[in-house]
Parts: sequence; structure tokens; C-alpha cells
Amino acid sequence: MKFRPYQLLFAVSVALLIAAICMPVVQFIESNGATTSVSNFSIVNPDGTTSYVVCALGVVLSFTALVNIFAIVVSAFQNFELQKRTAILSVLLLTGYYILLLISSLLLIEGSSIIMKPALLLPFIALVLNVMCFMSVRRTEAKILSQASGFRLRD
Repeated sequence: MKFRPYQLLFAVSVALLIAAICMPVVQFIESNGATTSVSNFSIVNPDGTTSYVVCALGVVLSFTALVNIFAIVVSAFQNFELQKRTAILSVLLLTGYYILLLISSLLLIEGSSIIMKPALLLPFIALVLNVMCFMSVRRTEAKILSQASGFRLRD
């Protein structure tokens, strides 16, 4: 098995997604000073109660991390088509994550100000890394195909 650079990109993407799952993403500050913290699986209200309305955000990030782990496993077999498809699926899932986050934030805002936490950028960095993985897999596949076609016997 030969090490490919995009395998490292997939691994870093998984690490970023796991870190994003564990940290709070957004904080809402109401006019009276009460703060509501939103993580990817729960909302902690100012009175200390926890609501699991936004658990879809965490499920999308978890599924995306699993897809990237699957891409790392598939890379051992040099199945380039499946690697490209998993990279595209990861990009679509992370785009859907941000759409879900926007919708849930708009529903929860109710006249309060919003503070975005640094964990909000981690899925975006993973999205960029997945696009880079897609490009790298394409480049590696083209390089291997060009080397293989150079060894053909010609009449």
C-alpha cells in the first residue's frame, strides 16, 4: 500500500469534524443578558434546561465523519471512483449542515444577538479539505492511468 497525501487530508477532516461535534457552535444573548448555548446535539437554555431540537446538526456531522473514515478505508484499495464519490458526498453533507444551521439559527434567534464560536469554522475547513481531496484523487487517478497507458504494446 502506498501512502497518498489525500489520505492525510481525509484524516485531518475527520479530526476537525469530531472536534466540531464536541464544541458549542453558536451562542445567543438575549436583551436581558441571558445566554443560550447551541452545540451540535443540544441547546442549553439560560435556566439550565437542555433541549435536543438541533440534534440533526450533530447527526449530519457524525455521518460526514463516518463517510470520510470510509474514504480512508477505501483508499487502501485504490478505488478512485468510490473515493471521489465519498468526497462529493462529504461536500454535500457539509453544505447541508450549514443550511440546517442557518435555518435553526433563524428559528431560535427571536430578537437576540448571536455570537459565533470558532467551532463554526471547523466544518468549513473540513469542506475545503474534502474539495482538495477530490481534486487530489482525480489527479492521482489521471497520473496512474497515464503511466499505465505508456506501457501498452503497440503494433
